[in-house]
Amino acid sequence: MCFSIQAASDLKRVSSTMNADFDRLSYNQFKAMQELESKLGADEIKKQLNLKRKPSGSYFKGPDELGRIYPNYFTSVITAQEKKRLISPMRYRIRPNGSSEEIPTKFNVFNARVDSLEKRKTWSPLFMRNHGIVCFDAFYEWVLKDNKKTLIKFKPTNNEFMWAPCLWDEWQSTDGSVKFKSFAIITTDPPNEVEIMGHDRCPIFLNHEYIDDWLNPRDLNPSDAYEILAAQENEKFSYEWPS
Repeated sequence: MCFSIQAASDLKRVSSTMNADFDRLSYNQFKAMQELESKLGADEIKKQLNLKRKPSGSYFKGPDELGRIYPNYFTSVITAQEKKRLISPMRYRIRPNGSSEEIPTKFNVFNARVDSLEKRKTWSPLFMRNHGIVCFDAFYEWVLKDNKKTLIKFKPTNNEFMWAPCLWDEWQSTDGSVKFKSFAIITTDPPNEVEIMGHDRCPIFLNHEYIDDWLNPRDLNPSDAYEILAAQENEKFSYEWPS
C-alpha cells in the first residue's frame, strides 16, 4: 500500500507543468467546510458525517508541517472538466457517494490495486467514470529492516515530483450542508528498486503523454484504460530512511 505521500511542495509549478488551472470554486467550498466545522463543533460534525466517534482534530485537515499526507488528509488532485484540467482539494481516502457512515479504518480505501478496479465494489462504480491525477514529491511505506517495521521514503530520481492516477468520489450529508470529494491512488507491482527494499506495491507513475486520455475516460473502453495504466514513465526511485 501507499501509506503516506508528501504533497507536491510548489502547486504553482504543478499547475504550470501539468497545464492545469486551480478550481477556485472548489477551494472556496473547502474553506467553507473548514469554517463550518469550526462553527458547528465536533459533536455536530460527528452527527452530520455519521461518525462513530468525535474527530480528535479537524476533519478537513491539509498537509502537516512537513507536507505529509496520510489517509483522511486533504491534498490537491487534477481532474478534467470539458477537456480542461482543473486542480481541486480532495481527501486521501474514499468515502463513497451515498454511504451512510465512514468505512471502518481497518479497510484500505485509499489505495486501489490495478487488478481490482472492476472487481471491488468501492472501485467499480468509479473506474471509467471518475478519474484523476495526484501529484506528490515522495511516498512512504512500511518495510522490515533488521527485523523491525521501519518507514522508508521513495522519490523519483529524474522528476521533481511524480503523478499517479487515482479514482475519486463525492459525498454529501443528507441535508447537503457538508460536501467533499475523496480519492484513492491506483497501485501496481513495484519496480525492482522498490521491491528489493521490501515493499510489494507502488503507485503507478503515469506516462505524461496519456494524462488527458486517463482524465477523460468516457472516450475510452476498459482495455484502453488498462493500456494507459501499464504505460508508465521511465523512472527510477531513490530511497532514504526518515529520521
